[in-house]
Amino acid sequence: MTYYADFSLYDLIEYEKPEGLTIGWLEDGYDYPVDEVSEEDLANIIDLGSLRQHRSRGWHSCTLCGEYTEHTATSKRAGITYRLGHAEIRAVSDDGVLYVAPNLIIHYIVDHLYGPPAEFIDAVRSEVRRRWPEDK
Repeated sequence: MTYYADFSLYDLIEYEKPEGLTIGWLEDGYDYPVDEVSEEDLANIIDLGSLRQHRSRGWHSCTLCGEYTEHTATSKRAGITYRLGHAEIRAVSDDGVLYVAPNLIIHYIVDHLYGPPAEFIDAVRSEVRRRWPEDK
């Protein structure tokens, strides 16, 4: 996968204008913040991940694990279990900032204790309220 520091311009596709800020694009050999994520916030991230936005043609694995492993997440809201490593999670903040994370961020949070920035968590909460207003 591609490493981006948090809050970098998202320019994965070289011929397109950067459209947002990166969060959670981790790679072995780079430091990352460690913090706790609440169960509710993790569930919200998993629910947004179930949308499987901007799918890639291939699969990416976690380089932090040291060996190839497959990871999944289960969204209770969507009623599905899905594989991680082939799509993005996109969340727009209330002030219009787009945050783009690989869906592997779920694995990074759960298994490597990655602590996403508060701005991303706030955007996830806002995105969930917009997408599922009946639930909040």
